[in-house]
Amino acid sequence: MSPRDKLKTNGRSKPRVVVVGGYNADLLIRCERPLVAGKSLVGGPMQIYGGGRGANCAVAAARAGCAVAFVGAYGRDWFGGMALSQLAGESIDLDYFFELPHVKTGTSLSLIEAGTGKHFLICAESANDRVTPKMVQSARGLVLSADLVISELEIPSRTVWAVMKLCEQHSIPFVLDISPLNRINCLPDNNILLVVSESIEEAMAITSTKTVPDAIQELHRLGCQNVVLINNREVTYSDRQKIETKVVPVESVIDRCGATECLETWIGLSLIRQKSLAEGCEEAILAMAYSLSRMGGHHSMPRRSDIRMGRGHTRGSAVDIGKA
Repeated sequence: MSPRDKLKTNGRSKPRVVVVGGYNADLLIRCERPLVAGKSLVGGPMQIYGGGRGANCAVAAARAGCAVAFVGAYGRDWFGGMALSQLAGESIDLDYFFELPHVKTGTSLSLIEAGTGKHFLICAESANDRVTPKMVQSARGLVLSADLVISELEIPSRTVWAVMKLCEQHSIPFVLDISPLNRINCLPDNNILLVVSESIEEAMAITSTKTVPDAIQELHRLGCQNVVLINNREVTYSDRQKIETKVVPVESVIDRCGATECLETWIGLSLIRQKSLAEGCEEAILAMAYSLSRMGGHHSMPRRSDIRMGRGHTRGSAVDIGKA
């Protein structure tokens, strides 16, 4: 049974999604003037939102109508209580969201240029760095019950590889976000349903290539079935047969936090429903546009009722992969 056949045989009306990843309380300050190194600026009021790449994916899947469980860790602090409240409020299963009493809950600081939506983000050392393969093993039954598993590299790579191996052994569709930058030097051989990078430079660095087509082909050679790379408002994707690029239809970028996670979650859900990558991207790019036009990782995630589908919403180009 292939990973993409799994959803047809499990008898559930709602896809079950398990996310193994990080939670962050995102501290955001918007600046009207461009950010310049070495210069002090006065920005707007600090705002606090729920975030973290893993938790963003979990909220995206929950709002897209899935039954979702989250595997991760938080500290015994105020942000930990915030995490529990926010994720439980989205009806996300937190049975394997582990409290670690002697470390801090994940926190990130983001400075956002109001005019461009460009953000400068740094994540603090936290409970996210203490998510272990042992925690994954304890949640083994949960992972094996999933129609789709999503992970990312705000948690240690050894933990992500443990998740990936478990999914491969049991033919469970697996989505990997290879961001943030410099967390890994290379990607192991795999059978990943979907790999996503929010930076073409990041993808080229991990694959030791110098062009986007070469990076995509190397990711496919390593085993990735579908590849999606993001460059500002452009989404480039490949299913081994063809490389296509679409423009995200958003007039003004308010905040990029969560937008990549929104895109990859919606594409993953389309793929396990037997849609093509092109069809999945068409829908997911509209969801991403919704996210980009709103503040906050969790807060910006759309529900299906928020997305109006129809022809002509996105534009782009295509290249046969053999000619790339």
